[in-house]
Amino acid sequence: MKLSYKLAASIGAALLLTACSGNGDSSSSTSTESASSTSVNPEGQVVHYTAPTELATMDTTLITDNNSANYLGHVIEGLLRIDEEGDPVPAIAAEEGVISEDGLTYTYKLREDAVWSNGDPVTAHDFVYGIQKLVNPDTGASYSYLAETIINANEIMSGEKDANELGVTADGDYEITFNLTQPTPYFEFLLSFTAFFPQNQAFVEEQGEQYGSSSDAIIANGPFVLENWDGTGLTWDLVKNEDYYAADDVALDTINVQVIKETSTAVNLFEGGQVDNAHLTGEMVKQYTGDENVVVQKKARTAYLEFNWDNEYLKNAKLREALGLVINANDLVNTVLGDGSTEIGGFLPADFVTNPATGTDFAEEAGTFLSYDIQRAQELWEEAKTELGVDTLTLSLVGDDDEKNKKISQYVQGQVQNNLPGITLDLRNVPKKNRLALADSRDFDILQTGWGADFADAINFMDLLYSGSSYNEGGYTNTDFDALIDLAKTTNANDDEKRWNDLQQAHKVLTDDFAFIPLYQEAETQLRNPAVKGIILHPVGVEFDLSRASVED
Repeated sequence: MKLSYKLAASIGAALLLTACSGNGDSSSSTSTESASSTSVNPEGQVVHYTAPTELATMDTTLITDNNSANYLGHVIEGLLRIDEEGDPVPAIAAEEGVISEDGLTYTYKLREDAVWSNGDPVTAHDFVYGIQKLVNPDTGASYSYLAETIINANEIMSGEKDANELGVTADGDYEITFNLTQPTPYFEFLLSFTAFFPQNQAFVEEQGEQYGSSSDAIIANGPFVLENWDGTGLTWDLVKNEDYYAADDVALDTINVQVIKETSTAVNLFEGGQVDNAHLTGEMVKQYTGDENVVVQKKARTAYLEFNWDNEYLKNAKLREALGLVINANDLVNTVLGDGSTEIGGFLPADFVTNPATGTDFAEEAGTFLSYDIQRAQELWEEAKTELGVDTLTLSLVGDDDEKNKKISQYVQGQVQNNLPGITLDLRNVPKKNRLALADSRDFDILQTGWGADFADAINFMDLLYSGSSYNEGGYTNTDFDALIDLAKTTNANDDEKRWNDLQQAHKVLTDDFAFIPLYQEAETQLRNPAVKGIILHPVGVEFDLSRASVED
């Protein structure tokens, strides 16, 4: 299947280079002064980076949010990593893998100079242990389903077999083999994804339930070591790992990270030379239009509203459709956000994957199923009230508590309450870790959520609403949808065109059900210090890579 995300990666890199090349006006002079003071720092090359939200965990098997994955990707490396072109290439693997002709066996030799930050060698056993832990039902890993095509994975996840029967084996310390039940076109992308990263068994077992919960409870095999994170705080440091096998290629000595949820605060710190980046939203984006320090990164990420299907009222399709029809996507992306995010018509982002026969983008082929229509929404709400036997209704909307997500929540609340009289939408904006917990426990009526692609295949999105998926937080169930997903994974797994049709039909089932409300395709606009060179941007998986970045005067 043709992967059009490579173009997005190239555009992102070009934007970054353009933003970094200018001499700058008054605002960029401030940033350059910051860069100069940073680059001559007696402690070496230091970047002061801002994050939009806190870390949830550093356990490779338990991470579910992009922000945590972005920083874990700087601390731990897998067999493969995603390069600047968007391709999986060797990392801990010493060379490209050997893939059998039938696509069922993948074998990799590991480099022998990779070590953990406690001095232990990184071996094939670390990968076997980490992936066995991923599929072990006792772990409760939300991403365990990604391993479903490895031999015995499904039986292990259902409790029928032991984790040590998984089709992943170590041949000595430096060779590993994966045996699959069926061809998996995106398998090498999985091997570059955080859930498939290695874990040092002795260290993990020593830490027990605390593993990954603080910087003291995690060790590194990647370019940086995590320090000064207490598990809940809003600051942490990435410090160069001198034992990293490619340490000579890592220029930065320290990345000081602080969570800043208010745009104005981040911008003021950037202008004052105290941080090297600042996320922009709304009016701030307009204010900085044309500024040479602006970098825009389009992401393969969909923001959407998810329903709790245990709520008897939300089982009414007319109510769900009415709620979707009052969202003015144009207003949302241009007035409320204004950060480069774009309208989206369905579940999958644009410029992500294309039809193997025609080259048509999945999102374009699927079309738009909800358009802003207040009159139709009000008609449907009147019909829904009659069917439900109610005149008023109160629903909760759960979302993150950063500035951007609070604005979105408030916008949705206003659109619903102003246009569908009788519906009250109670907002619950909480820290991301709490929002993830509320989602897991299904403690919401409507969930303001999103999904960023982990690998470049449509199944990565469609799997989210499969009835057995751990990410199906609202409990959506449709047997026709499940059957089409099963076909795409099994009978038609090796037939690109039939598989594509399965996934398109499955998408239509979702839209016919009004199973979700699409909000926007995310893009991120930042002010970026032009002195920080060489940041690699990825629209898929780990979103940015500072491991080869540097600070120049």
